[in-house]
Amino acid sequence: MSTQKLVIKNKEKSELELTSFSDLEIEVEDDCSLVLKLANFENAENLKITANLGYNSSFDVVFADFSDSNISVKTQVNLNKEGANCRWHLATLSSHENHKKFDISFTHHVGHTYALMDNYGVAKEKSNIVFTGVNHILEGAKGSETIQNAKIIVFDEESGGTASPVLRIDENDVKASHGAVVGQLNEDHMFYLMSRGLNKEEARALITLGYLQPISRQFSEKTQEKILNLIQEAM
Repeated sequence: MSTQKLVIKNKEKSELELTSFSDLEIEVEDDCSLVLKLANFENAENLKITANLGYNSSFDVVFADFSDSNISVKTQVNLNKEGANCRWHLATLSSHENHKKFDISFTHHVGHTYALMDNYGVAKEKSNIVFTGVNHILEGAKGSETIQNAKIIVFDEESGGTASPVLRIDENDVKASHGAVVGQLNEDHMFYLMSRGLNKEEARALITLGYLQPISRQFSEKTQEKILNLIQEAM
């Protein structure tokens, strides 16, 4: 697989949406920012994303995975200079016995850096989702903050979800937190919707739509429409 290289420099503030992409190597240089919107609809089984962030740089990733295939995504973000910050938001839907794995790592090499990781998934029809996240604050990276959240909704007993958040903290003067939830649809929510006249399938579809659709708002109108159609088809 070929590698796409993106370099943001000269104090550029860039926003990029990709619906077809391969491995990515990204450099966000000093005082630059990149908002990267990735919508994966294809049958790409293995993807690697590497990013290096400079002084006072900003790197925001919005990753919407609605491919009907197995997929493995490995991401490494290096916060190399003070003031670097990264925000990662992922939503994925897995069905038809597919297996999806997302392995995401943030490394704080210096102090006064910030990273946020949010991973959300829905698994149904004997499929499986695995979220593995590692937030590492190295010794000497004082004043850094790192946050990791993961949530997977499992539709049926034959589907599975695993969320494995890891914090590696080698410095005392930092802020670090993580949370992970894996479970079936909230029975109270289901009961409320069904008491209002929806059948079970309609209630499940509505909850899933509300869970996954918000990420689509970050994309262009054409991509939003495709994401919505794929969610509705899967339900």
